[in-house]
This record gives sequence, structure tokens and C-alpha cells, in this order.
Amino acid sequence: MLSKRMQELEEVSKELLKVLLSDWADNLLRRSLDKRSRMDDRLLASQATAAQLLRELTTAEETVARTLLDRESEVQRSLRRLQDWKRSWFGHGRAGASLQASNSALRRELEELREESRRLEEDTEREEDAVPSAAYVTQLYYKISRIDWDYEAEPAQIKGIHYGPDIAQPIDIDGGRHSRCFVSDYLWSLVPTAW
Repeated sequence: MLSKRMQELEEVSKELLKVLLSDWADNLLRRSLDKRSRMDDRLLASQATAAQLLRELTTAEETVARTLLDRESEVQRSLRRLQDWKRSWFGHGRAGASLQASNSALRRELEELREESRRLEEDTEREEDAVPSAAYVTQLYYKISRIDWDYEAEPAQIKGIHYGPDIAQPIDIDGGRHSRCFVSDYLWSLVPTAW
């Protein structure tokens, strides 16, 4: 008996489910169609707005282009008037213009000379500040190497006296027979490395 009731209950459930599903599917379909209809309406409205904006943009571009062409023609007319005025001005006062031009050229040249003089003074000051004097460099070399050079020797001859820690030693090297590297190495070998 229980199984018969279960079967009946099951059949009723199935029938109810069919009814509910058919009604639910119908409602779902109606809602979907309504949404689709609203979306189509919005799409058409958006397309109409876009078309209107495109027409307005095209109109604005045409207006700007016309204005630009008008301004260009105004500029060309003004340039022609300016050139005509310059020609008439040059025609009336060539002598005065040539004097004024030469005066201007002389003033520019004077300004350039002043500027060059100022730059040279600044460069000289910078070099004096940056580069030690020759006397200072000579004293520095002497303190490091302890060599008194014979400046009266022949140009190819390297002469002088090295005052080493123990003894003074004469230097007499023929620069023509030895390489500069050899001469440099020899002279540096005379400098003591112990401080």
C-alpha cells in the first residue's frame, strides 16, 4: 500500500513538474524577448546618437577648415602688403638704409668682440684656477724626482743631476739612441719608493 501511494505521489510530482516547467519556460522566454527588445531599442538609439555626433563633427571640421583657409589668405595678403611696404621704404631711403645697415653691422661686430673678450677673460680665469702655474709644477716634479735639469743641453741630449737619498748622480742620456719609454723607465727608477 505504501508503494502504491509512493507511485501515485511520484506521478503527481512529475505532472506538477511538467506544468511548472512549461509555465516557467514560457515566462523565461517572454522575459528574454522583452530584454532583447529593450536592447534593440537602445542599440537603435545609440546608432542614431552616433550618426548625429558624426554629422556635427563633420560640420565642425568644415567650419574649422574654412576658417583656417580664410586666415591663411589674410596672412598672405598681409605678407604681400609688408613686402610692398619694404620695397617702397627701401626705394625711398637706400642711402639711409645702407648707413643704418653698416652702423648695425659695426654694432654687432663690436658686441661680438666684447663677448669674445669676455669669454677669453673667463677662460683665462678658469685656466688660472684649474691649471697650476708652471713654477708650481716644476717644484712638484723636483720634490718627487729630485732631479735638477740642465736646460742648456742639446735638444736630443737629456742632462741633469739626480740627488738621491745617499749620493748625487749625474744624468747624461742620448735621447736619439734610446726610446722615450726607456728614458722614462730609467728616470723613474731613480726615484725612491720608500716614503
